[in-house]
Amino acid sequence: MTIESETLRQKLEQLTGKKTAIKQFGRQDSTSLFGIGAQETDQPVIHEGCIWTPLHENEGRITAIGVEMEGLTSMEVQLVHFAVRSFAAALKVTGVKEEGEMEALQLSKWLNSQLEQEKEDTEIPDEIALKSRLFGEIVPFLLTSENVHNTQISYRSLMKLLRSYFDSAVMLIPLQEKEWLILARKELLTGGDDKDDEEESEDDLLSQTSMGLHELIANEWVGVFHLAVAPAIVPIKGLTGVVALLRETIVLGRIFQVGEYIHLPWELHLERLVNSIPDARRKQLLGQIGDYTSVLSDKEMLLTLETFFEMECNVSETAKKLYIHRNTLLYRLDKIKQETGADVRSFGDAAIVKLTMLLYKVTKRK
Repeated sequence: MTIESETLRQKLEQLTGKKTAIKQFGRQDSTSLFGIGAQETDQPVIHEGCIWTPLHENEGRITAIGVEMEGLTSMEVQLVHFAVRSFAAALKVTGVKEEGEMEALQLSKWLNSQLEQEKEDTEIPDEIALKSRLFGEIVPFLLTSENVHNTQISYRSLMKLLRSYFDSAVMLIPLQEKEWLILARKELLTGGDDKDDEEESEDDLLSQTSMGLHELIANEWVGVFHLAVAPAIVPIKGLTGVVALLRETIVLGRIFQVGEYIHLPWELHLERLVNSIPDARRKQLLGQIGDYTSVLSDKEMLLTLETFFEMECNVSETAKKLYIHRNTLLYRLDKIKQETGADVRSFGDAAIVKLTMLLYKVTKRK
């Protein structure tokens, strides 16, 4: 079992009484400060009032632990350097460092802690090594797996797959078992020089990107995967909030979008509202609205209604989507009116039926 870098940082801070941080240096600073073969050097680096000892290198970037220098004795400097060097050697043996997994696990631990405390707007602290890479606009994805008996997907294999899909830099943060946060640069939306992308909305581009990513993952590993995505954010503050939103989006998707595996938060506003209603109140509302069981328990009728609302109550477009004649659709809509008294071609009745469908889905599930 690998010692956590954050635990090492905390212990060094307790032992020395000095501010301690983990930092990932950019390529230029990594070269100028640590040089080539920095992990083999026996000398720490003094920079900005701190003593820095490298942990590992990833894509030209050195991650190091730094301890505030002022007031440290020469013996304490040697002990700090020795402790970090020993930890770095252990990392080298395990191979965890090779894909930046250590920094990801550090951020994961902090995110999970904030989410448990329901803190959704806390700024990422300086001791988080990946903070320097989280200032620009980044698109967050949340991937979850329902595979109970499947072999655990390794960080390295998933990262390799992500890098094959995204042209720009991507970060992978394992959150819980079979749950991963994926952070990709916003440039992925533009697709490079594709001029057609300018005519598409950000929501459409995010949806298309998610479909491609999900298809790639589903083809690589057997099982059921759910994927949610949110619009681009600057994750330095509010990253926990967007993770909470994406988790909720997948929960809602599993309830209200059965058979679908890509879930978009901006398509689930009404579902989020219905899900927030207490169970007893939902059952009460269903009783007050009327008995729609005969329609909602009929798979053909339920599919007809779902498609009708998806097509914004357009009869012609709904018939095309269902591959049925327009008159067949009108017959089904008339049958729904006969059984429920609701004409879904009128806005008021359509809204009531849509609400009833959502209440029925969440109540039936529970």
